[in-house]
Amino acid sequence: MQMADARRRHDWNIASSVMALTAEINRDRRRRRKPFKPDDFNPYTAAKPVPAQATVEQVATLLGATFTPSSQSLLASSHPQCPKSEPEPPMSNC
Repeated sequence: MQMADARRRHDWNIASSVMALTAEINRDRRRRRKPFKPDDFNPYTAAKPVPAQATVEQVATLLGATFTPSSQSLLASSHPQCPKSEPEPPMSNC
């Protein structure tokens, strides 16, 4: 059974590559900016999970901790800021 499934996956990998190439050749770049990939046509590829977006406060609440933002970060208070450097004037090679 595993060999048959591997063969089916292999065949779909080849077929989806051909489908993606055909779709990419005929793609209208003004209507669809994103190029086609073989994964767009392969039913055996798993959809990649979208990472969840959360703030630090939300994560702290999930973990049962309290988060109190400070006005200055620890890094900024321990290191003095560097002054902006001025660009050097252009040198003439004449």
